[in-house]
Amino acid sequence: MRVGYACICLGDEEARCQRSTILRNATPERLRDLIRSNLDGLERILRYNEARGLRMFRIGNSFIPFASHPVNELYWWDEYGDRFQEIGHWVRMHGHRLSFHASHFTILNSENPAVVEWALADVAYMARVLEAMELGPEHKIILHLGVFNPTPDAALGRLAAALDRVAPEFRRHLVLENDERFYTAEQAVNFAYEVGLPVVVDVLHHACNPGTWAEMRCAELLERVFTTWVREDGPPKMHFSSQDVEKKLGAHAFHVDAAELRRFLEQTRTLARDFDIMFEAKGKDEAVLAVLPILRDDPRFHSQVLAAA
Repeated sequence: MRVGYACICLGDEEARCQRSTILRNATPERLRDLIRSNLDGLERILRYNEARGLRMFRIGNSFIPFASHPVNELYWWDEYGDRFQEIGHWVRMHGHRLSFHASHFTILNSENPAVVEWALADVAYMARVLEAMELGPEHKIILHLGVFNPTPDAALGRLAAALDRVAPEFRRHLVLENDERFYTAEQAVNFAYEVGLPVVVDVLHHACNPGTWAEMRCAELLERVFTTWVREDGPPKMHFSSQDVEKKLGAHAFHVDAAELRRFLEQTRTLARDFDIMFEAKGKDEAVLAVLPILRDDPRFHSQVLAAA
């Protein structure tokens, strides 16, 4: 069972993989400079993570600047193919798991066709990064189910149609996630069965928007969600975070609440299946490192993974 964090490494100020620029400065030369820098930054983050027992990392969406915009005409996946492969080989050899999370602007079931086209291009960009690294389908791109209008059935019908347009080598990286406003974990699971994709359950989102599964035990919730995962997807992964009590419902706190994490681990000890945890705390790596002693006490976490504190 692996643990990790998203996008930004706070523990190393030089480890950056989301350097970007403004549109008017996005010349081919500037984009090449940023891509090279971000590839180097990603490698530095991964090595930082390895030294601390963190083997999951979510790459930020600005990793390849303007990748979904017409201004970026570079065939960057070919031009930097050797570098992508080098990093991908390191990831595989060290047992790390990478992912992306499509932004809230990536709405595959929008009623606006132009928004759908942009969303498809965004999904293709993220998948192309993983493919350029020669990473398998266990390295995922998380998608919310999108909008709810004019009816959930109509919206999910549009989503299914858009997913059918994703190339098979890209689609194998896709995974669906419940959200705190529109789609519950139950709805995500039911739709996942229809389209043949796995579901990442976000337990904070579930607490905000539980639907008819409100009284379900945590272990049963994960068991039901994990049935959407097949062997090729790798171990199921899930999202864990604590509520920021000073912000709106569903807002991530800076730290992980230690008591909440202990309860979660205790409630899921009966699960027969291992799973990976992506911590979505604003404190990034610092928040995860703070709870490593709690995780280390759980026998499901391999001692080598959690050797460093």
